[in-house]
Amino acid sequence: MRALGIDIGTTSICVVLYDREGRRLLLNKSVRNEFLSQGGFLQDADKITEKVKGLVQGIAPDDFDAVGISSQMHGIVYVDENARAVTPFYTWKEESGRQRYRGDLSYEAYLSRETGYPMYSGYGSVTHFYLKERKELPGQAKGFTDIGDFLAMQLTGSRRIAVNESMGASFGGFDLTRGRFDLAGLEKAGVDVESYPSICPYRTPAGLWKGKPVFSAVGDNQASFLGAVREPESGIGVNVGTGSQVSVYFPRLCETAGRDSVEIRPFPGGGYLYVGASLNGGKVYERLAAFFEEICEQFTGIRPDVYEKMCEIGEQKKNTDLQAFPNLYGMRGGEKGRSGLSGLTEENFHPADLIRSYVRGMAEELGALYGGFPEETKRGRKTLTVSGNGLRKNPMLCRAVEEVFMLPLVFSEFQEEAAAGAAEFACRMAEKTG
Repeated sequence: MRALGIDIGTTSICVVLYDREGRRLLLNKSVRNEFLSQGGFLQDADKITEKVKGLVQGIAPDDFDAVGISSQMHGIVYVDENARAVTPFYTWKEESGRQRYRGDLSYEAYLSRETGYPMYSGYGSVTHFYLKERKELPGQAKGFTDIGDFLAMQLTGSRRIAVNESMGASFGGFDLTRGRFDLAGLEKAGVDVESYPSICPYRTPAGLWKGKPVFSAVGDNQASFLGAVREPESGIGVNVGTGSQVSVYFPRLCETAGRDSVEIRPFPGGGYLYVGASLNGGKVYERLAAFFEEICEQFTGIRPDVYEKMCEIGEQKKNTDLQAFPNLYGMRGGEKGRSGLSGLTEENFHPADLIRSYVRGMAEELGALYGGFPEETKRGRKTLTVSGNGLRKNPMLCRAVEEVFMLPLVFSEFQEEAAAGAAEFACRMAEKTG
């Protein structure tokens, strides 16, 4: 069986043709995704659709059996009764929910308090609440969906506004035990619930494209895990890109009271993905590189590319007692967390110590997130699969991650894990539907 896998990321859009039997990619094409120039973190849903159609142009119906879609989670786009976009796509980076709403409470804090669910700026429910309260939605908006299911509607001609659990849960206000939105709780908090999409089964296609089933979109985190980790029941997945994540699959819901750092996301086909997500991934290392580049430029007038040299310098110091907490970008909900250096002495006041301690701090943050997982989800973990350019291009970070998790790491087979995972998902669903 072969499937097309489409991934709509924040900065790029990718299409792969996946051969399931050989577990290989027969085609891999990508193009940049962009924010609108008007400011904020908005994208053009119609332009995204055009770019996908350009990537799949020339692919014949005989080349594939099904279509799977992965897309960035949390964000929403509003459509009219004819499934046309009537707003931009408000991405997961949308910051309007942090604005003050009532007294000292922001929109996200207010909804978190009133609903009892963790709500963060960028979550669809927060964005929707903000836009409705500000009366910024066009009258023809019938409802909202994610960008992946918007694409499915455009490919198939469907007008049904529906998402599966893996994507629906990312909007916020989702009851995991029942597998549906807590519409009563949301409405009690003052949220307009008429705009929410319905929840559809994983195996129900959105429709047909070129005569082949197009399945509803799955979250990019779940798709990446599916595409990267060969043995989900015993594996740990770590991804370091702009941000970073550590994830494990577990078939049941577990008690997570008091573990605010743990997110539970429905996994395509059943079970759950337990996720520790950090805003401080590869971009904190990029910030350290920019610091060294700035020093070079101010002293010499030349701004070099320092990444290779940083690796060379860091390798000179295998261990250091300098401790770094590179929490430069804080935590979700606007919390700052611990950031800075500890134990700075005359002996360790060197670039090599700083680089090595920074890398160790990045790995330790991932380890701490994993440590907050319920104990039953961590038992029997034997493999560590990693992905993302933050690891592929940083051997020091790879070794630090191995030391923290006390497991040898292997890289995922595909650099386009999310698109491959979406294709694998589509193959599984196509088999079940016959």
